[in-house]
Amino acid sequence: MKKINIILGCLALGVMTMFTGCESLDQAPEDYFASGNFWTDQAQVSGYMTGLHSYLRTTYSMHFATGEIRGGLLGDGDDGTGVSVFGESMDAQTIIKQQLRADNAQFNNWNGLYAEIVRVNLAIQQIPNCTFLTDTERAIYLAQSYGMRAYYYFFLYRTWGGVPLVTDVAITEGQVSAAALSRPRAAASEIMKLIKADIAESEAQFAASGGDQFTNQYSWSLYATLMLKANVYAWAANVTTGDFQKTGNSDLQTARAALQQVIGSGKFSLMPEFYQAFRPDFKAKNTENILAVSYNTSDKVYMPYASNLCAQANFFTAAYDRDGNPLTLTNKEAYGPNSLINGICRFQYKESFWRAFDDADTRRDATFFPIMGSTNSEWTGSNFGLLLPKFSGHYETSEGNHYFDCDGPIFRYAEALLLMAEIENDLGADPSKYINQIRQRAYGDGYPAYTNQSQYLNTKAILTECDKEFVFEGKRWFNIQRMHDASGNALVFDASINYPYIPGQSEGAILSSSESYKLLWPVSVSTMTNDPAIEQTPGYE
Repeated sequence: MKKINIILGCLALGVMTMFTGCESLDQAPEDYFASGNFWTDQAQVSGYMTGLHSYLRTTYSMHFATGEIRGGLLGDGDDGTGVSVFGESMDAQTIIKQQLRADNAQFNNWNGLYAEIVRVNLAIQQIPNCTFLTDTERAIYLAQSYGMRAYYYFFLYRTWGGVPLVTDVAITEGQVSAAALSRPRAAASEIMKLIKADIAESEAQFAASGGDQFTNQYSWSLYATLMLKANVYAWAANVTTGDFQKTGNSDLQTARAALQQVIGSGKFSLMPEFYQAFRPDFKAKNTENILAVSYNTSDKVYMPYASNLCAQANFFTAAYDRDGNPLTLTNKEAYGPNSLINGICRFQYKESFWRAFDDADTRRDATFFPIMGSTNSEWTGSNFGLLLPKFSGHYETSEGNHYFDCDGPIFRYAEALLLMAEIENDLGADPSKYINQIRQRAYGDGYPAYTNQSQYLNTKAILTECDKEFVFEGKRWFNIQRMHDASGNALVFDASINYPYIPGQSEGAILSSSESYKLLWPVSVSTMTNDPAIEQTPGYE
């Protein structure tokens, strides 16, 4: 009977995603979870928490959509035509080129994140009243819920700044009322205050549970909260948003302490080889993922966007490798050429970015598969293309099918090391030992050891490692806002960190100082039409 309740709970939670109302916060209607018919035994609550974790997977696409597309690593075919090496039109070109407008805002209804926030709010509201739970169970569930709410709000904050502040569920007669949830944007400082408060409460509840509650990479643990904390406090230290003024060293010290707990826990380590951190056959052995979402053949749910960096089979076999050899699909190995097809190339990373890798850097070939469209012209510009084996999953030889079943990392140990390097550098300390751990894994024996230089040169070195380490993981757009040049300006305004569309040509910074308002995204016209309480992001009026 308990198993039935869990299944029913998860199914009913899933039904909430089917609502497609017109209100700007995009909330689900019927919600019997708030009534006395639910929340009556441990199995129901456990099932609800399983559902909340499943929505981390449902919303995983926002890493690429908000953190990768505008980061300056994706190109336009490198010759300005906006088509791939295969001649296919590429997606999100106006976003990639920073041509944002209210009528070209990429997202409607805050990217649907308030639906997840309301679900988490409901857990935070109901779980304290579940007297049938043990103190440990109650603390674990609350710790996870507060961590998840901070996680969603941090995405909203970095994307739009001040957003509607919703900590209730607005239940009326068993129904989530989107009209009741309609409210104006709060000040950025209020959102940051909530994020920090939720992180503190998550930590407190983990402490009350008596442990870190790390059981596997797919469950929210204390270390997920600590990684989020480090990111939040590093952001608050370095980035002014709306009425929130960057805080400087005090928050950097807090971020450093959080990372020290993660690094010092002894629970995580870099996988011996870079590719092992992502390939499906190493999932059970992965010591690097602190928090990840599972994409797999059992659930038949697969990595979003990954197919848009692979090829159609007929185009693939009409192309050539970097040495001019015809590409074939005769190799039927699980991680051979067949794991690069059954997609359509809608995004391409820049040629100049690929050429920035050293030949000895194993991350290059584990991440990219370079191709040429024709042997009749030089391997550059429109004749140069990149596919993405890093998250392309595997080819099931027994079935003859390709599955995009790589797990999606949210936080991994490599980020803990490079974020620590950044924070140490910002505090005036030597970041080299953290940089060198990353380089040693990337290059192997004889790796090019990094030595401490000026703060600005250290920052650029750290960003370079992040660029190569976190391809497709949605980090760069946020990194170049958080990191600064020698004058204290965000690197997004620094032309020297921008990979040009055409190798060898200088194209300026990703954003000019006159476009600083574009650090935040516009609110879509439809969102504002549906909710008159919402005001446009300054600069886009």
